[in-house]
Amino acid sequence: MAINRIDHAAVRVADLGQALEWYEDVLGLTVLDRNSERALLACSGEEADLTLINGGQSVVSFAFGVDHGDDIDEIVSRLKANSVEFERYKEPDRPGHGEILGFDLPSGHRMEFVVGYGDRTAGQTNTKSDGGFRPTDIDHINLLGEADPREVSDFMKMVLGFKQSLVLTMAGKWAASWLRATKLDHDIAYMQAQRPSDRLHHIAFAVEDGNHYFRLSDRLVETGNRWEFGPGRHMGGIPRDTYGFGTNCFAYAFDPTGNRNEFSAGMNEFEDHEYYMAETSPEKFPEIMNGWAYNMPETFMTIGS
Repeated sequence: MAINRIDHAAVRVADLGQALEWYEDVLGLTVLDRNSERALLACSGEEADLTLINGGQSVVSFAFGVDHGDDIDEIVSRLKANSVEFERYKEPDRPGHGEILGFDLPSGHRMEFVVGYGDRTAGQTNTKSDGGFRPTDIDHINLLGEADPREVSDFMKMVLGFKQSLVLTMAGKWAASWLRATKLDHDIAYMQAQRPSDRLHHIAFAVEDGNHYFRLSDRLVETGNRWEFGPGRHMGGIPRDTYGFGTNCFAYAFDPTGNRNEFSAGMNEFEDHEYYMAETSPEKFPEIMNGWAYNMPETFMTIGS
C-alpha cells in the first residue's frame, strides 16, 4: 500500500471574503471555484490544495494521497478490521480528486485518503518555486486535541501504516508526536491542546529555499502583515543539531480568522526504522522550536484554532 503526503485541507474561516484577502491577495493562491459558502484554492496547478469554508474557525478535514484505487481498498480493509466507520465518495467535487475515503481519528479529526483524478498522483509535494513569493504546495499538518498523543499515534501506525518520526515527552508522558507516510521528516503531527477547544496548530505550505522566505517576508511587509514566529530552524529535540529529525526551516503567520499557517522548507529524509524520542520541558521548548534565536512567542505554544 502506497501512502503519499498530504494533498488537501479544509478549514473554516470567520469571513470568506476577508480570508481570501489573505490566501489569494497576500499569499498569491489561485481561486479555482467560489460561492457564498466556500472557496477552492491552489498553490500551483489546477488541483485544490485548500478549501475555505465560510463560518467558524479551525480544521474541518485533511486528505492524504494514495497512488491507486487499490490502495483505498486496502485502507478500507484495515478500517473494517478495526471497526472504524468510514464513508467513500466516488465522484467528489474537488478538482484533482477522483475518489475520497473519509473517517474520524481517535482525536475526532476527519481524515481522508484521496486518489488523483486522471493520471495525476495525489500527495506528491511540489517544492519548485516560480520565482515569486507564492508557496508551492500544501506540505503537512499539525493537529491539536484532548486525546492522548500516544493513542492517536498508535492508530496512525498500526491501522494506517504511518511511521514514527519524533516523540517529545514531559515527565515521561507523551506530549507531542510527529509521524510520516514517506521518507520525509514528518507529514502529520499531533499535540495535546493547551485550550480544550483548539483542534489545529497549523497547516503548512511548502516553500523552496531561503530566498523564497526573503520574497515571502517582503510580501508580508508590503501588505501590512508580520510573522508570528520565524523565519527560523527547528532543532528537533537535540539543541544545536542542524541536521536530523525536526530540523526543517519555518515561518508562521495567522490568517484573519486566527488559523495558523506555516511555511516549511528543508525536510530531511530517513529510513523506515529511524525515529527519535526525547524528554523535554516547557523551559527547553524555546531552544527546540528555534535553534537560531530565543524568540519563540508565548502564543506559539498556547494558541491554536
